[in-house]
Amino acid sequence: MTTTPKYKIIQIVTPKGVCCLGNIQNVKNWAYLHRNVPLAGKFPEDASFQMDDDFPANIKLADALANLHALLVVSERFAEFLKTEKLLAHNEVHPVSIVNHKGRRENAKYFIIHQIDDPRCVDEANTVGRKSRLEPDEYSGMKKLVLDEKKLPPDYTIFRAAEYKSRALIRSDVADKIEKAGFTGIAFFDLEGYKKFLMG
Repeated sequence: MTTTPKYKIIQIVTPKGVCCLGNIQNVKNWAYLHRNVPLAGKFPEDASFQMDDDFPANIKLADALANLHALLVVSERFAEFLKTEKLLAHNEVHPVSIVNHKGRRENAKYFIIHQIDDPRCVDEANTVGRKSRLEPDEYSGMKKLVLDEKKLPPDYTIFRAAEYKSRALIRSDVADKIEKAGFTGIAFFDLEGYKKFLMG
């Protein structure tokens, strides 16, 4: 009997005409956002993303926006949904501004969903990837990711595996809730057979 995968990978998809974002601005140590370092009370109030100048015609906004740092950047509506549904355990929420191609801040409010307390949950015996030279306990590239679900308490709904921080993961039932709510710019895929990992 086939069992339903308990976790999926989050992928940001960009609908036609929707902007992509460049690097985060005014955040000195932005890499902390990928190192599960808590930033509550320390995150800059003027943090922002500039729309990517390589795509000047793309000016629309979606509920989730692609960015060069692969951070989870979501609309106010999306962030409120996650809060109301109590889906933010082991995450922090930090406001960011979106600066358009004319250098003006968009009125729409956006937030980074920042994963902290990343669990060690990769099934290394069945995972295929390349280990980092700088961080030998982590993968710098991935071909096949398998999780050891026994190591994941149920309150980890949106998270990054400590051994592979490049991609955010999500519990399948939570992904279903988000899809039913109709949020734009985000999709979810089973880990088995996923082909869009980057090999570092």
